[in-house]
Formats: sequence, C-alpha cells, structure tokens
Amino acid sequence: MRAKIDCFLVSADPQVAEKNVAQLSDDKVVNNIVVLDSAEIRSSETIRHIAHSAKAKYTLIVTKPTPFSMGQYALERMLRAAHDTRAVMVYSDYYSETDNGVERHPVIDYQEGALRDDFDFGSVMLFRTDCIKEYEHTMLATSASDYQYAGLYALRLWLSTQGELFHLNEYLYTERQLDMRKSGERQFDYVNPRNREVQIEMERAATAHLASIDAMVDVNYYTEPDFMEQEFDIEASVVIPVFNRVTTIGDAVKSALSQKTTFPFNVIVVDNHSADGTTELLQSLTADARLIHIIPERDDLGIGGCWNVAIDSVHCGRFAVQLDSDDLYSSPDTLQRIVDAFYEQRAAMIIGSYRMCDFDLNTLPPGLIDHREWTDDNGMNNALRINGLGAPRAFFTPLLRHLRFPNTSYGEDYALGLAFSRRYRIGRIYDELYLCRRWGGNSDAALSVEKVNANNLYKDRLRTMELRARRRINEKRRQQIEMTTIEQDNSLIRFFNRQLELWDDARKRYADLKSVMTKELTDDETGIVMKVQHNPARIVSTAAKIDKNSIEARPCFLCKDNRPGEQMVKPLTAVADNEMMDLLVNPFPILPEHYTIPTREHQPQQIKSMCGAIYNMLDAYPELTVFYNGPKCGASCPDHMHLQAGTSGILPLQTQWARISRTAQVVTSVSEGEDISVINGYVTPVMLIKARSNKTFVQLFQTLYSALPVSGSDTEPMMNVLAWRVADETLCVVFPRKKHRPACYDTTFMVSPGALDMAGLIITPREEDFSRMTATDIAGILREVTLTAGEVEKVAETIERMTGQNDDNDLVIDFIPDVKVGIISGEEIRFTLNAPYDAKGETLTGEQIVKFSDGCILWNGNQYRELAFMPSAVAPSSSQRPSFTIHDVTIGVNFHWQRQERQTFNGMLRFVVHEDKICAINELSVEDYLASVISSEMSASASLELLKAHAVISRSWILAQIKRRHEEQEAGSGFFSFVKKDNELIRWYDREDHTIFDVCADDHCQRYQGITRQTLPQVLQAVNDTCGEILVSEDEICDARFSKCCGGVTEEYRFCWENINKPYLVSVADPYCNTSDTKILRQVLNNYDQETHDFYRWQVTISKEKVRRLLMEKLHINLGNIVTMEAMERGKSGRISRLKIIGTEGSFTIGKELEIRRALSDTHLYSSAFDIEVHNNEFVLKGKGWGHGVGLCQIGAAVMGEQGFKYKDILQHYYKNADIRKIYK
Repeated sequence: MRAKIDCFLVSADPQVAEKNVAQLSDDKVVNNIVVLDSAEIRSSETIRHIAHSAKAKYTLIVTKPTPFSMGQYALERMLRAAHDTRAVMVYSDYYSETDNGVERHPVIDYQEGALRDDFDFGSVMLFRTDCIKEYEHTMLATSASDYQYAGLYALRLWLSTQGELFHLNEYLYTERQLDMRKSGERQFDYVNPRNREVQIEMERAATAHLASIDAMVDVNYYTEPDFMEQEFDIEASVVIPVFNRVTTIGDAVKSALSQKTTFPFNVIVVDNHSADGTTELLQSLTADARLIHIIPERDDLGIGGCWNVAIDSVHCGRFAVQLDSDDLYSSPDTLQRIVDAFYEQRAAMIIGSYRMCDFDLNTLPPGLIDHREWTDDNGMNNALRINGLGAPRAFFTPLLRHLRFPNTSYGEDYALGLAFSRRYRIGRIYDELYLCRRWGGNSDAALSVEKVNANNLYKDRLRTMELRARRRINEKRRQQIEMTTIEQDNSLIRFFNRQLELWDDARKRYADLKSVMTKELTDDETGIVMKVQHNPARIVSTAAKIDKNSIEARPCFLCKDNRPGEQMVKPLTAVADNEMMDLLVNPFPILPEHYTIPTREHQPQQIKSMCGAIYNMLDAYPELTVFYNGPKCGASCPDHMHLQAGTSGILPLQTQWARISRTAQVVTSVSEGEDISVINGYVTPVMLIKARSNKTFVQLFQTLYSALPVSGSDTEPMMNVLAWRVADETLCVVFPRKKHRPACYDTTFMVSPGALDMAGLIITPREEDFSRMTATDIAGILREVTLTAGEVEKVAETIERMTGQNDDNDLVIDFIPDVKVGIISGEEIRFTLNAPYDAKGETLTGEQIVKFSDGCILWNGNQYRELAFMPSAVAPSSSQRPSFTIHDVTIGVNFHWQRQERQTFNGMLRFVVHEDKICAINELSVEDYLASVISSEMSASASLELLKAHAVISRSWILAQIKRRHEEQEAGSGFFSFVKKDNELIRWYDREDHTIFDVCADDHCQRYQGITRQTLPQVLQAVNDTCGEILVSEDEICDARFSKCCGGVTEEYRFCWENINKPYLVSVADPYCNTSDTKILRQVLNNYDQETHDFYRWQVTISKEKVRRLLMEKLHINLGNIVTMEAMERGKSGRISRLKIIGTEGSFTIGKELEIRRALSDTHLYSSAFDIEVHNNEFVLKGKGWGHGVGLCQIGAAVMGEQGFKYKDILQHYYKNADIRKIYK
C-alpha cells in the first residue's frame, strides 16, 4: 500500500520519542513523522501547525508521550477503514499496559451526544488531512477559536458535524497507562479547582459547537413553575432508594429525620427488596410517623424506578429531595435551605454542593464539589459537556411526575437534570449541604473498563436525546410550529393525569368515554351536523332533580366538605374578582378532558358578576372551552356557582364554526372586531360576543345579560354560555333559553340540554334514546327550549336601545371605569410583589427598590421615565388576587394620627417622576377602590344602609374627580387653589392639586388603604348592590363631599373651597349627629380615628406665643406679638372661612377652613367652626364638629341608618336637589 499517512507524535522523553518514531518509520504507509511538544498538543496553535505540515491524505495524531506499539498491520487497517467508510476520523480499541500486565481496553462508539471533553478515543487517532486543513482555514481564521487547552477538543466537535467519527472495534495498538487512580477518583477531574482554567476553555468550545448546530437553550423561553398548581399536605419529602445497605441506611434516615424546618416534611425510603437486614432496620425506625417505608410491588426496578415509586406515592410532598443511602446531610438546615431556594430562585430543580469524605467523614480529594462552572446563562448548555450536575438534587414534584426517571441505576439523575434544564431554571446552592461518603461498598468506587464504558455510553445516549430535542424545539420556534403535547409545559395536564392516577372511579369513566357509542345526524333545515353520545354515567346529571326541596335535601357536592376524598383541587386565583375558585376533574365526563370550576364559597349559580372569570380562564388556559349552565339550563348543582371547561375544538358548533359564523349580524360594537352579534345560521338562534380584553368582554356580556328576558321568580335570564379562544380573540356564544327541559323529557327522550347539548353534542344516558333519536328530534328539542328568532331579534333591539343611550347622555357608560390613586412619593420607594408581576419584559416576585436618579426612575440598574408593574397573565397560585406591598406609607398626613405602615394593594402599580421624586400610583377599578375606601372609613358594625349611602357618594365623588381632571387635561387649563395678597392668604385644598393621578390615598381625598385591612363582607354587598349608582344634579355628576361630624349643621361648598355654589351642597340642619352612643360612633370612628373622643363640641386652649410660632413655621409671616383674632366671614354652619390675626407688627387674614385649621394647630383643629375667647396670653377656642362639614355627615348618617332610614333617604337628606342615577351595571 502506497505511503498515505503523516504522523504527529508527542514528546516528553527523548528516548521514548525515538523508539516511537523508529517503529512508525518501518511502516510502509507512513509518509512523514513530526515530533511535537507534549505541553502544546491540545492547543489551537498545534492544530494550525499540523494543518500546515501535513501533506499526505491522512494524518495520524498520537496524543500521549508514553511508549506505544502498533499491532500487526494496524495502520493499514485504520487506513482501509477510513477509506471504506469515508469517515473523517478513525479510532480503535487498544491494549493498556501497566505494572500488572497488559489488559484489553475497549472504547465506545461516538454519537451526537458524545460531547464530553474526556471522551476516550485512545491515544492514536487517524484523521482525513483535508478536513484538518478545512477546519484550520474556516474555524481558526479568527482569534475567537484560539484555545490553549481545547484546540483538539474543538477540532473533534467540528469534525463531528462534517462526517463520521468511526470506531473500529479491534485492538490495534498497546499504550502504557500511567494514571493508576480508580475510576471513582478520576471521574471528578472536571470539577477539581486546579483544572478550572482548562474547563473554562472546554465550556467555551462546547458552547460554540452547540450554537453552530442550533442546540442552545434559550432561557428567554424558560417557564417559571407555579408551586401552587397542586395541593400538597407535605411541603417536602426526602427520597432515599435503598438496596442492601444495612451498614449505612440508618445513618441516612436519621440524618433526614433530624432536619429542622418551618414546614411539614417526611422521609420516603423505597426499599428495593433488600436481603441483608436493611428492611428490618427500617421497620424498627417507623415509630417516627414521618418515615414512610415502601417496598415496591415490582422486582425489576433500578434507582430511577424506585424514585418513581416514591414520587407517585400519595405521601410525596411538593418538593422531592435526594439523599442516597450511603450519604448524609451536612447540617439540620439542609432541607430548609433547599426549599427556601425553590421559592427564592423560582427554580424547578435545585442542586446543592457536596463534600467527598470517607466513612469517618474525613475529607477526600477533591473536597467540596460545588459545580461553580454552572452559570444561570450557560449552565444548561455546559451540562451537555460534563458528566454530573451535583448533589443533593431536589425537584418540584408535579414536574418530576410529568417527566419521570428512567428506570436505571446510573445516570437517572443526570437524565432529569438535562430534561429540566431544557424548559426550567435550575437553581444552585454553592454552600456545603451534603456529605458523599466513599467506602469499599460504594457502587461506583472502582469500576471496570467495561462498566465505565457502559455508563459513558448511556450518558452519551442521554445527551444525544437531549441534543436532538433541543434542536427540534429551536427549529419549531424559528418556524413558529406548534409544540407537541410532550414538548409543552402544561400544569393542567399534569393535574389531570395525577387525578386519574389517584382516583380509580374517575379513571375508569374516562377510559369508558373512549368507547362510548356516538353517531352523527344532519339537520335538514340548516345542514348542521350534530353528534349524539350515549353516556350512561351522565344519568346522574340528566336525571337530577333541581326543585328547592330536592336541592335542600342533598349535600352540595361542589362544597369542599362534601367532595370525594380522592378529588384533587387546583386552586385558581385572579380568575374571578373577589372570589376564590377551585378547578376539579369532573368524574362524570362528556369531553376527553372535563373540569368543574366552583367558587370556594357556596353561592347561587348566577353568571353576571362572574362573567369575567370565563375570559380569565381562557387567558390562563387558552386550549380549553369554558362553558356555563344556568340554574334552570342544565346545571345539576344550581345552588352553587360553577363553570365547566374541557377539550376545545371538538364540539359540532366549533368544528363547523367557519360556516356558522358567516351569518353573524352585528348588533353593537365597541371597537373593530369587538361586538355583539346575532347568528341565525345555527340550529337555534344564538348571540355571539367577540372580545380581545377582559374589560370589553365583561362590558359586552353584561350588556347582553341586561337585555335578556327574566321570567317569573328567576334570579337571572335563562342561558347557556360557551366560550373558546381563537388566537387573541375570545368567542363567546350565548344560547338564550326560555325552558328548562323539553316536553319529551318525561315521555320520550331523557334529554336535559346544557351548554354542550346546545353546542350540538347531545348526551343520552339511555341506550334506547340514543338508538331512536333523529336529527328532527334533536332540532325540535333545542328549538323548544331556546328563544325564537323573533324573540332574539327583540333582545337585539333592546341592546341597540341600551347602547344608543350613550349618544344622548354621556354620563351613561357600559363598563366599570378605572381610577389612578397616588399612594406615596419619595426619592426611594421599597415594595414587595406578593405574586408574579410583569415589568419591562420580565416576570417578577419579591422585594424591589426604585430610586430617583438623574431625573429618572432607577430600577435594576436601568433608568426609566415611567415604570409599570402589571399582574402577570399567568395565574398566580396563592389564595388571593395578585397584590403588592409598599413599605413605609405615611397615613394621616399632618393629622394627629399621622404614622407609617406597610400597605398592600391589588391591581397595577405604576411609577412616574414628578417634582424630582418618584410617585407610586395604584391603578384599579372604581368598584375595587370603593370597597377599600369604605372599609377604611367604616367599621364592621356599620349598618348596610349607611354603607350603601357611602358607596354612592364615594363613587360620585371619585367619578367627578376623574371627569374633571380629564376635562382640564384636554382643555390644557390650569387651576388656582389660592388667593395671595400682601396681608391675606385664602387657600383651599382639593384634588386639583393632583395632576398625575386622580386622587391620593390619604384623607386629603378619601382614605384608601388597598387590601391592607380586610374588606368587610357587608361593604362588598353595599358596593355590589349600588354598582354604578351615583348622585346627579343638572346632568352633572355630583362632587359629593362628606366629613366625620358636621356639628349640627352642614356647610355650603363655597365656604370651604372656591367661591361657587353647588346646588346639592347647601347647608342643612342635622338633628342626628349629636350622639354619644358608642355602638354608633364605632361604625364611623374606625381604628385610629377612635383616638378622637370630643368632636360634637370641643374646646382647645392655645397660647398667643404658640400662634406666633405656628404662623412663622407654617406661613412664614411675622406679626410680632399676637394681640387677638377675629372671624371676618363665617358659613351657614358657623365655620370660619376668613380669619384675621392681629399682632403688634401688623395683621394677616387667612382662609379657607382647612388653612385655618392647619395654621392654628401642630396638625389640624377639628374644624373651623369655633368661637374665640381671649384670656390674657391665650385663646380659648370653643368649637363644634369634625371636618369641613360639607355634604354627608358620617355620624349623622350612621344614626339615620340605625333608626331605619334607607340609603336613598339618607342621601336625599344631605344632598338636596340631587338625584340617584345608575350609569353602569
């Protein structure tokens, strides 16, 4: 064979090199031999040198400086293999020579996932020279590919993309082995700190390779786990698989049980049929109820299989934490730190650090293994290069149940780490948590070459699978191809599957559903194809009696206490306003996935106030169809509010939607593509709502709701509702009903139509009904129970009239407006996001800080002019709506109860820059705002009529302020709230002082404290009962003022604010507010207001010197020694609106009432309704009332409520010339 190989050898010992050269020189296939410096063999510079020097067709590189000898015709054999396979590289098995003799050393096949930089090719490798030259020309042309240690590794990775790295399973040479360490010692070389510089280069080369083949994980697509997606009694479980470890298992269990935590935990030991006394030892420890000892039924399980048994157990907690049967936790705090890390790092898997030690806990090399090579940005990619990720490993259990361990006893944890890192963040703890004890009985202390190869081959196979999965996902994202179910992160599917695992009856019914009889029938009139399903299990619902006596006689199966013990709960938050809902798997399914969604509290089946939950459910789970059955429209539990949901896109209405929807005729529209339509192209007339936001959806739904007829004693219009999502558009079909069940129900066909029946999937529990039913029967049933086309047309006309009112009266709106509330301003604001919020493309929780910097808002190192935190679109998992807490909010500014406290709020949080400070603004609906305001103003003992009155005036006041601010902004006009002259200051305080928000949160406007204090149930009732009701005078929203106590006579508006008359804010006598009844006073004097005792009549003594000092401090005027004070103008209630103060060096007049109250007190006088007596060097002020006294007197109104006055009577007493009008629903 003609000479075809150039050889490159490594030299360390000249004599060894000479012998190696000599043997190669005798081989006729060798063309040239070059001896290299052994220290540089791995560098890119060496690869360049080889590329430039090699002239033959093939290049042989020998990487070790030790003696070697080639076998008979070995080079010819490698050459022929390279020629026949067209491989870019050939390597072979070899013999390993040690002091103990010569042993066979097989190597393994290369595969896509063989990305380890320590892959054993042996020391002799044959390359195609043209490939090396091409690599040098294309990849080493820039310094970015220069490596000191990773040059040969980078070459190998690149070659793997060009062709095959061919393993010839023949022993072709013998090499001298110098590294005599056991396999258990060598396997940790990559985490030895001494090799850190090398590892950094290897990571860089591996990362470049992954990028070149599109196998990088993009962390921007990471999903943050919802730790509350399922309910768990136990927060964490320590999982210990064990087989024949009687020597060590006791220590491991005791280490786990000795953990100190703030949460409940247990220890699950899966004893894999031990036969050495391990089982008996474990049984002796079960006196501690936290120890769960499981012996699997199967006898073919590896460590991974034992893990699966543990996590499938009903005993398994929210987090599953690893502890091997040989090992120990480092301290009693290990478990607490791991669980804390889940919540702090929002990771789906946590990996700690461990110390290698002997059985006596003496440290072994390399000591602490913390895997600091892992970084948040690239750890998930570098994981494909290394053989381990660290310990202890902990997992979020629902995700672990979804992914499962492979049933192996090696690499099972690494497989899970790769799978987790593809979709979720892996958190790290770099402190020592774990002791990895090495002893003679360890399974991996010293392994044979064959076992090491088997392990490496398996992990390379895992990497190959992961590599292909990542490339496939990236390709789908690039081409915008929908992910398969197995590729998606779906907490709902996990919940559903887990429920069927645990509930035998439900699992059987879902299995039976796959084989139920169905048939299709076509309506002759419309051509609509309908389905009939014979579903015997649904007899429970179809035959349910819903009369009052029957309902009262049976326990409500949707209430928590009455549900089956096997039924799991998925709590839903941010789905329904002010309501907690649960998601349950329906045990009597119609759809392949079928859920029931009841409110947590028992309440009537009424959709009006809950309609927003339909839209929010589709926001959270757009893959579902959500539906509602009215109390007399198919709901088998008509006394407990609930929705249902299930598999979307399979109902006849949906499958034929393109044709059906073509007949839609728009009735009213709020924007392009958001409207209410009538559809006559279906079996029955239906109404369609299209919306792209929750606000619009609720507005349109409640408009349609209000237009539907209500019969007899019904509490709401009869209807079925079916909604689903198409792209960003929500489609909601409303079936307007007029009858509960068809006439044939008791005679011919037992069919009780619900939403799914109305959508064309007719459910027949009885087989004879299924067999006999025709398309004519179906159409007749559906048309009998729904409104006719003429009746639906009347509904449409009603909607047109309702929405047409907006043209004639711009007070009427068909949505609930939002309000912007200024909470706090300062140079630095600290706040905590109690649930996921979105800001600047990130989803965040936890404590945050914003600072004023260079005219901007400084947050997370970046500057913004405006910064908004929106509740995340992903449903949070706590039992409350998304909220945030602002620290150090000042309340009662300049009042005697001024203090700071932490306050918590729902809704959106916005920061803006104003007057060289940052202002925090809470944006929320007016109705939510009112619930907080009234709960802050009133106590739990307040009468319902008082609360209703307060709801109306607070709503009127806030809407008036919003309207006025918008008008001023549109007109571009300013405002003046004072008159200043040389000897006079007349100033009033109003919300016109607020230009960047509607109102502030303090008593200056209305006291608003978010959800810091619990919203009172009766307040919610009052707000809901009066929803949309305001005071109106001369077609203007009333600026409805109120104060604590008028003192017997209310005041006119003009004496407290600008000089205009408001016909509804006139002075009226109030015979009610003079009371000392503690029960009544507590209704109004809530919390810190109860520190105030005398207010109907009060007396204050103030020295003349103090008056002088206050004028200097507050108004910066010096009148010399104060002589006297005179009331220059009083209002109808006796409140002074202009007060002249006379001193030895001049006089000065101040007004209006609040300015006077502030000027004569360190905080505020109770009111300006006082008489002045001069006694030597002091003034005695004898006053009455508390507050400005304009509008409603809260104490007087409380007395009226106790005396039986209705809220409208209360309002008409205090607001003359005003009417009550409902402007939205």
